[in-house]
Amino acid sequence: MVGDGVELRRHDRANYPLYARWYGDEEIWHLTSWTSQPMQRAAVERLFDERERSSADDSFAIHRRDEDRPIGVIGLSNIGGANASADLSVIVGEAEARDQGLGTEAIRLILNYGFEDLGLNSVALSVFDFNEAAIRTYENLGFEREGRMREAIRRDDGFHDAILMRILASDWREDGV
Repeated sequence: MVGDGVELRRHDRANYPLYARWYGDEEIWHLTSWTSQPMQRAAVERLFDERERSSADDSFAIHRRDEDRPIGVIGLSNIGGANASADLSVIVGEAEARDQGLGTEAIRLILNYGFEDLGLNSVALSVFDFNEAAIRTYENLGFEREGRMREAIRRDDGFHDAILMRILASDWREDGV
């Protein structure tokens, strides 16, 4: 999938050590992960091996357009045919690639893929309440807040809520996002 500034490509196992660096990064872990601590390399490699084999997951590397080295990962998981739904996850792992709209563009590409190619009706996500930049991005893309899991995640400063958000295919098409 190719956009103006990014393209989504299937994972290359040679990039797993890079993914392990991202998933082991304290800042990325703090902002995005449900795990109790940053992930070790072996766990990250297992995670991506499982994603590649799973019929319920569709995962991609985010690349700047025409560049070989990925800057992040994005995927749809728990893809359910009966409910035509999936969960979205995204990490822009390279610090210099953040705050440039590249993650937003990657989300647009994968939502279009999910709604138009996979025939999904909805895509959901969870985001921690302290990740205000991500919440704004998701809302700007058309996601709506649907719920809150109170004190769902523990960080060094205590417990935090997870905000549940969703976008429907009809809203995506209507808004022309």
